[in-house]
Amino acid sequence: MACHVKVVGQVERVDGESLSYAEFVHRFMAPNRPVVLTGLTSSWRARKDWTLAGPGDDRRRPDLGFFAQNFPSPLVQVFPLLIRADGPSYLVREWRTRTTTISIAQVADCSSRDFTDQKRLEMSMQEFIDHWVGSAHGGSRDGDRDGSLLYLKDWHFVKEYPDYIAYITPTFFVDDWLNVYLDSHPIHRDSDIANHKNEINCSDYRFVCMGAKGTWTPLHADVFRSYSWSANVCGRKQWLFLPPSQSHCIFDRNMRSSVYDLHDDVSEKQFPEFSKTEWLECIQEQDEIIFVPSGWYHQVHNLEDTISINHNWFNAYNLHWVWNLLYEDYKIAKEYIEDIRDICDDFEGICQRNLAANTGMNFCDFFVFIVRFALANVIELYHLQQPEVATLSTEAAHHLVYNLTSIRNVA
Repeated sequence: MACHVKVVGQVERVDGESLSYAEFVHRFMAPNRPVVLTGLTSSWRARKDWTLAGPGDDRRRPDLGFFAQNFPSPLVQVFPLLIRADGPSYLVREWRTRTTTISIAQVADCSSRDFTDQKRLEMSMQEFIDHWVGSAHGGSRDGDRDGSLLYLKDWHFVKEYPDYIAYITPTFFVDDWLNVYLDSHPIHRDSDIANHKNEINCSDYRFVCMGAKGTWTPLHADVFRSYSWSANVCGRKQWLFLPPSQSHCIFDRNMRSSVYDLHDDVSEKQFPEFSKTEWLECIQEQDEIIFVPSGWYHQVHNLEDTISINHNWFNAYNLHWVWNLLYEDYKIAKEYIEDIRDICDDFEGICQRNLAANTGMNFCDFFVFIVRFALANVIELYHLQQPEVATLSTEAAHHLVYNLTSIRNVA
């Protein structure tokens, strides 16, 4: 599997059991640097329930029969699908809604491109596993039976099976504003876009992903420019990381189209700056957790049959990344429909709806989000000032003040 990039270093590995939270913040989260953490998954139920003994010493492989028996039918939800009258883009000039059914556990066809992502299919867990097993016995070793490589991505496992505690989020990642918020509130409230009675609208960014050897994820930066962490329950992955300072190099001259696959020949004419990029590489082993910082473009390949647990999240340390993305996407959405400004009764309203459709939230959503967290932090800070807890609260108070400062800086 040839890769047309210049690798200049490896992602650092650290023993997670000997790393304090303060050290993690100082060395990795605050400076926005990737790291692989070891030694944090030994107690997880997922290691026992979801895997079988593999071909080598201490290796494990997916127990597909367990998934078929215990999680046979991912929930099917109904939600409004926004359609642009003149094309398939996220950015919408004219709005119509229709309802469609969609499985929370969507499957990506790694062999088929759909704009900037892979084609998504809807199928039950049993259908997905039947394809995987059939591929292993009757197709290629890469899970390619009928010309398609299927990768179950973004399965909202925690939402669907809240009583099944497959894993415990490591301490380094529990300051998670995004998923705490979404456990109680929808991120977007516009009735033209979101159906408040639809649980998928109030879903989360905690996922389980499963794929055979050879499945992969195209080059991308994470949703909202959030942090993410990804733990391999079994299997191995190759990660390639590009620092944010070089992200402009993977785009065309107009900063509209970006490189899709690092293993393809990248057109020098279309992407003239790509040859200047310098990448970090990581081969992530089973039981290892990788921390993906904000704004780092990355591409991931499963080198073995793999199950991973993945969270997207943000907090005070990367809140400015979320706002910067939102503002840049707003400018793009506004520019896209500038030609109808003079004939539009609610030009700004359409810009904000387009922004929500494209990015996942708009200015109002973000404002409500940060106001809720600001109030919660003020209340917590007030309680910490009470005499009975004041002697124990210095570190917590500093944390709350930092949160409020971060919110103020983007407000």
